[in-house]
Amino acid sequence: MSEGPVIAIRFGLFAVEGLQLGVPLFGLYALRPSERSLLPFRACLILLGLGAVALNMLGFAVFVASMAGTSIASIDPDLARSILLTAPVGWAFALRLAVTLLALALVLLVSTNNTNALTGIAALSSIALASLAWNGHGVATDGALAWPHLIADIVHLLAAGVWLGAIACLFYMVARPKPSLADLTVAERCLRSFGVLGSLVVALLIVTGLINGFAILGGQPLGPGIGSTYIVLMVAKLALFGLMLALAALHRFRLVPAVERATDHSNKAMTIRRIRSSMVVELAAACLVLGLVAWLGTLEPGW
Repeated sequence: MSEGPVIAIRFGLFAVEGLQLGVPLFGLYALRPSERSLLPFRACLILLGLGAVALNMLGFAVFVASMAGTSIASIDPDLARSILLTAPVGWAFALRLAVTLLALALVLLVSTNNTNALTGIAALSSIALASLAWNGHGVATDGALAWPHLIADIVHLLAAGVWLGAIACLFYMVARPKPSLADLTVAERCLRSFGVLGSLVVALLIVTGLINGFAILGGQPLGPGIGSTYIVLMVAKLALFGLMLALAALHRFRLVPAVERATDHSNKAMTIRRIRSSMVVELAAACLVLGLVAWLGTLEPGW
């Protein structure tokens, strides 16, 4: 089977599972209960939940088909059952599907303005996102580094989900066509409040990224020319991550303070538009990073 569908499904899973964690968390740490109606949490989480269920089912079918060397239409039920019952990747899939369905049920049955509901959805989604570590290189390390690598991979996934959800929610807030002064005030506070959490997220991404990189490549000898597809994609990913860091620093240290200093509605709106433009670039970079991560997970690591 071609790697294209596998990469596309992995990209979709990273995106929807990450947003399923990051979006409700944003509602908890950035918005007051009375302000949560500013974002369409319910509709968004329903779409994400349905997408996650569909992608998980499709992803498992593609995995089983690739193991057997057949098409999805010719999947062997006995092989699928065996993977579900005996393989860690099958257990991770079953757990991920179960908690995703529970989170979707919670969205459908309880108001998403409710703090307890958002907490439950975020908790379930964190389990679903963490289970994706069993779909990549995080479980391929043996020896003393096995558990540190897996734990670092899980923390890396969770931190990325928090960042992705924050970017998406903040962009929605600053992209409103004709925001009122009250809307701008809430957006300004949310941008400011994510600054501290964002620093922690970035620190976690850097530390866990270094651990993952050492676990994957640290023991491998250098090739005659450092330029394998894996390394080229990794360098591209790091460059995009650097761009996202630069944009985040621009927001925190220049644009958000400029919004705070603005004395009238028009000046605030103008600065918010500048933030919106830079966040378009940040979102695009985030999508490219997810695509590269999805691709990297299908390659054999090596220099």
